Amino acid sequence: MVINCDTINERENMKNIGFILMICMMSFIQVACDNEEPGQMSVTSDMFLQITNRKVKVSNDGKYYILTECIDETAEVSQVRNVFIVDLEEDAAKVAALNAEYVLVGGVGQRTDYRPANGENGDAYYMLKITSLSQAN
Repeated sequence: MVINCDTINERENMKNIGFILMICMMSFIQVACDNEEPGQMSVTSDMFLQITNRKVKVSNDGKYYILTECIDETAEVSQVRNVFIVDLEEDAAKVAALNAEYVLVGGVGQRTDYRPANGENGDAYYMLKITSLSQAN
C-alpha cells in the first residue's frame, strides 16, 4: 500500500482553505446582523388594539376616513381617546356606503404615527382593519 503524500497534503490544504472561508463568511454574517439587538423586538403587543362595537364619529381628513371614539366626557378618570384611521380602500368603501355620522365598528388597529390635520397630542392613533361595521342608533 503506497500513500501519496501529495494527495494528503492537498486534502489538508483544502480543509484549511475551507475553514478559513467559513471564518470569513461567519464574520461577514455577524457584521451584517450586528445592528439587531438580540431579544429586542421591533413589534410589541401594545402596538395593537382589538375592538368590538365601539361607537365612533366619522370624519374625513381628505385622505382617510377618521373614526374618533366617543368617550364619556363626564367621567372623573381621564381617558385616552382612540382615533382609528381607515387606510384600506375596501374598508373606506364600507364606511362611505353607510353615509352616517356615527357608526359601531369592530376590528384590529395597529398603532401609527400618522396624525390627521385636527389630531390632538393626547389621543392614541391606530390604522384600523375593519371586521364589523354598522350604523349607530
